[in-house]
Amino acid sequence: MLMRMPMNLPGTANKRDSQCLEKLCDQTLENLRENEITMHELLAGTGYSSGRALQYLEQKGLNAWIPNFGQFVPEREGFIYNKELNQYECQRGNRALLPFKNARTDKKGYTRHIYRSNESVCKNCPHKTQCCGEKTKFKKIEQSEHYDIYMKNHEKRLKNERYTARMSRLRSATVEPVLGTLINFGGMKRVNARGIAAAEKHVLMASLCYNLKKLLKFKPHNVKVAAIKIQVNIEKLVEKFSDTFFACFGSFPAQISHYFSVLKNSLPKLALA
Repeated sequence: MLMRMPMNLPGTANKRDSQCLEKLCDQTLENLRENEITMHELLAGTGYSSGRALQYLEQKGLNAWIPNFGQFVPEREGFIYNKELNQYECQRGNRALLPFKNARTDKKGYTRHIYRSNESVCKNCPHKTQCCGEKTKFKKIEQSEHYDIYMKNHEKRLKNERYTARMSRLRSATVEPVLGTLINFGGMKRVNARGIAAAEKHVLMASLCYNLKKLLKFKPHNVKVAAIKIQVNIEKLVEKFSDTFFACFGSFPAQISHYFSVLKNSLPKLALA
């Protein structure tokens, strides 16, 4: 059995949602594997978007539908990115080149690649003030180390706009009602607990109550009742055929009567098998 998995589970207080994705996904895959269910698509909110998360999902063979985080810029106005030379190329004025200079990691752990132009090229450019600013003498562009992964995800979403919108609506319709129920009726408006372990117990108890409530309302499809309905319909069909045949021909020949009797007795049994 194949399925898609909407995911909007909360992370912990000391981690971002994107850092929790791998653990949540591994647990989900293991639980589904025990029930012989294969997950092939994953839907998640922007909070779960990161280069490492998208790379992990690609390695797992999962088709992820996650929007790129807000700071991602697919194109720079007036510049094109030369992937082979790993540099940005200006398309206006003096057409400066911005080769790769170094990589910097910020306090949040994000690594960015720095591309910078030469001052001698930009200082006499007619677009310098608009492009670099009044005091800065060169152009600098910062880009995520996972730019290629983000770009691949961006192009996939653009190529499948209708399906992307459908997946977004499906995630909202599946996840948001659960969060709303937990917050408004499951005591999740405020977690009065100290420490992550205690808060996790609070969330688990609220989730347990939600699942029990859903289980009590679950109505399984009654196969036996459906089979009985099919049997009744078959019996009516056989009787109607019999009445029509007698009305037209008066009676069954001996050989046909035998086969008709076998048919009449076997069809209801097949329906219940």
